[in-house]
Amino acid sequence: LSIFLAPKSIIDDIQAKLSRTWWSGKDKGRFWTMIPWKTLCKPKAMGGLGIRNMRLFNLALLGRQVWRLINNTDTLCFKVFSSKYFPDGNIFNAKKVDKASFTWTSIATTAEALKDGFGWQIGNGEKINIWDDNW
Repeated sequence: LSIFLAPKSIIDDIQAKLSRTWWSGKDKGRFWTMIPWKTLCKPKAMGGLGIRNMRLFNLALLGRQVWRLINNTDTLCFKVFSSKYFPDGNIFNAKKVDKASFTWTSIATTAEALKDGFGWQIGNGEKINIWDDNW
């Protein structure tokens, strides 16, 4: 799954520098790891050291942008993106566009990845499509 707010190479580079900083010692040789990196990235309450996993942190930041586009329809950002990429106002029904911006590609990929976690709360039923929407 490739999700980017920053390019993947930059995120991987940041993650590598974090791990190198943690494992480096005074001598610049090979390092023996006593604890897996995955464990170190767990929150302190779960037995880790709370070091951020940059890929998941990036996903969280992009998820917040998806949430803002869903809930803040009066912003300039929503108006610009919706006019070009999802004219019906639903970010999950985005149309395919040639040469989409890097920002939109990142947000659309995240929206697709998070789509299963979103659901409808039935109000008056005007905006729900019972055949296609996850409710």
